[in-house]
Amino acid sequence: MISKFSFSTAASVFILCNVIGTTALYAQNTEEPDYSGEEIVVIGADMRGAVITEVPPVIELSEADIASFGASSVEDLLDAISSQTSSSRGRGSGRPIVLINGQRTSGFREIRDLPPEAIRTVQVFPEELALQYGYRPDQRVINFILKDNYTGFSGELEYGVPTRGGRASSEVETTFTQIGENSRLNINLEWQNNSEITESERDIIQDAAGDLVNLGDFRTLAAPSDNVELNANYSRTFGNGMSLSLNGDYIYDKSRSLLGLPSGNLTVAGDPLFRYFEQYGPLRRTQETNTAQAGLTLNGRLSDWRWTLTSDYTREQVDTTTNRSGDISALQAAIDAGMADPLAADFGSLLGVLVTDEARSIDQTITNLATISGSLLNLPSGTVTTTLRGGYNREDLDGRDSTGGIITNSSLGRDDLNIGVNIDIPLADENIDVSEAIGKLSINGNIGYNQLSDFGGLVEFGFGLNWEPFDGFTITASAIGDEAAPSITQLGDPVIITPDVSIFDFTNGETVLAAITTGGNFNLPSERQRDIKLAVNYQPEWLDGMRFLAEYFRNSSSNVASSFPLLTPEIEAAFPGRVTRDTAGRLIAIDQRPVNYSAVNSERLRYGFDFSKRFGVRRGGPPGRPGGGRPAGARPAEAPPSQGEAPASRRPPGTEGTPAPNAEAGAGPGGRPGGRRAGGRPPGGRWQFSAYHSITLDDRILIRPGVEELDLLNGSATGSTGGSPRHEFEINGGWFNNGIGFRINGEHQSATRVNGGLAGSDLRFSDLTTLNLRMFINLDDRGNLTQKFKFLKGSRIALRIDNIFDDIQDVRDSSGLIPLSYQPGFVDPIGRYIEIDFRKRF
Repeated sequence: MISKFSFSTAASVFILCNVIGTTALYAQNTEEPDYSGEEIVVIGADMRGAVITEVPPVIELSEADIASFGASSVEDLLDAISSQTSSSRGRGSGRPIVLINGQRTSGFREIRDLPPEAIRTVQVFPEELALQYGYRPDQRVINFILKDNYTGFSGELEYGVPTRGGRASSEVETTFTQIGENSRLNINLEWQNNSEITESERDIIQDAAGDLVNLGDFRTLAAPSDNVELNANYSRTFGNGMSLSLNGDYIYDKSRSLLGLPSGNLTVAGDPLFRYFEQYGPLRRTQETNTAQAGLTLNGRLSDWRWTLTSDYTREQVDTTTNRSGDISALQAAIDAGMADPLAADFGSLLGVLVTDEARSIDQTITNLATISGSLLNLPSGTVTTTLRGGYNREDLDGRDSTGGIITNSSLGRDDLNIGVNIDIPLADENIDVSEAIGKLSINGNIGYNQLSDFGGLVEFGFGLNWEPFDGFTITASAIGDEAAPSITQLGDPVIITPDVSIFDFTNGETVLAAITTGGNFNLPSERQRDIKLAVNYQPEWLDGMRFLAEYFRNSSSNVASSFPLLTPEIEAAFPGRVTRDTAGRLIAIDQRPVNYSAVNSERLRYGFDFSKRFGVRRGGPPGRPGGGRPAGARPAEAPPSQGEAPASRRPPGTEGTPAPNAEAGAGPGGRPGGRRAGGRPPGGRWQFSAYHSITLDDRILIRPGVEELDLLNGSATGSTGGSPRHEFEINGGWFNNGIGFRINGEHQSATRVNGGLAGSDLRFSDLTTLNLRMFINLDDRGNLTQKFKFLKGSRIALRIDNIFDDIQDVRDSSGLIPLSYQPGFVDPIGRYIEIDFRKRF
């Protein structure tokens, strides 16, 4: 789209660098031209691969910005900016939707393992944009604009340990990437190993019986595991503009847990005796997971309409074996007859061998979605656009459970046919006079229908507003309504019983070992959701690099399927059939299969800022960097954007006139293209800092009418970590210059409490502050080091420290004592963690 805009200081410097480079090359004349009094006009088109939308991005990262994170992959990069990429709406998985060059993908696997060096620009958009790509508005959208030509092969080694010892994590990863004019290939192979942490390594206090046999040696807090993954992606663009992407992924994961020792209740001379048996060694649980995935994406154009077809298939098989204590009836009979010593270490055949329960689940899903989007009609205020979508999904869950010799088979299937439409209508834009009074204004609406084979019809709808009263200040508002069915895993997961799990019993104010049952619940109904979101995004022109954001969310749901909550007296009264106690009232078992809440209501406010600056660039350096200014007397012109950049109206304020990240035509300092160092990295440094504060205004759950409502801000809880913290803070910052960088990110949540059933059984959960640090050095940028040691060329060394202050949430009862089930080793067995990373590009 051709338009005019005022060129900023950065654009003038860019053109000046081009002229200087050309003059130096052809005329050997280094005299700087004089642009005084001249109008600068450049004509161009949208940035290749950019998202064309009126919804402003939350953040936009250039190539230099990406380099400053020191990330090894897209997954690492997203972790570093998670505070901006995670949805605060409170729905969905929280993982953002990913696009490549403005086009849909079959899934996150397609972009996950790409090296950051292959990316030109990252655009992060709010949830409202998801509708334009055929998705639900509960995930943010991230667009990765790739470089036109890139080839790279890298290897990476990682090794990390907790400072408290007891565990080691090792990882080896290798990646090959090739991006050409019309194709892209990415292959990644990764292996990871984690050793175990036992309770004895964290000094977990056992009960009297457990202390006699050193039970902590036979129970793991963190299970040892091995993981191998192979991920491959191929994409090709054809001459007619159609593109095809293929993806394949395989994951093998195995974990091995220790569950303690076999145990039993014996009777000796009429008195009860509980003891552990060491004869057969520890109880074990082994879980193997095999996951195979494949995806396909087709993109193309039909006249002025853009269409996309995505298809994804996943097969996950989980095999679980769990040991339980054997039969002790023969042993009890021998003790009653005086033929066995109840305190003996070995009872021979009198003690039944361990019982092994087995469970297998096979979950297969196929997801197909077709969308077509384009212009419906042109209004004086702009173009009305629409997105039509239709899809078919199929999921099959087959389970087999063998518990105590009883075999149970289950088979569930679900077909999901869905259609939907989204429409965006501009009411005021720059091309009509009313925009001078009210600014830019557009509205949108969507409606969809799902036909589920096991739940019938479900309807979703929503509408929203985008208003930009003046440049840099945007207000968005949206309301959505939805009906959602529980997942078939919530309905039909195989039943698994885990013995001797440490649980705090609020009713009696004590820690006990209880059997926990997990699995599916066939009686869950469909959920009804009603959500409202209001957001303000402000990027002041008078403070370049600053962005303010404020968001308000109100979520209301009914018939909510949820995992079983923390067993407080309120919860036990609401679900009495899920709790088993012995004749003395001692807790011995909990059925933790999913439950249904009658109503869930919450309100949240989140606000904060993001501020970034560049430094250390000489005058005449790369465009858009400090140190370069408009030539004396030059006047900004209302001109179209330069070749390779997005129109100013679709870019964040303060970036007008900045060329595309791959614009390297001009010569900068040292005669290198675009003022870049050897290797293509822009000179100069960058620092960035962001801070956000979330306030939970309301968080209530009504389990069913007639039962007292749970107030999670005032003493009620559904999780083992307490109620909902009223305040949460996030900080994220970094500094990068001359190949050296560091980043910090931290989170803080305020204290909570849980009201117990007896005097003194209340629990207080302290506030929690977690601060992480990552430091790295790119050896190519450190003088002649890589010339002396050739192997180090293309290398980076990084050091990561998670939870620097080793802060672990402190949980105490009303007497100031720590319940056994809330010992620090149970709450956080890892604590402070240090990892060193070596990465080399070949």
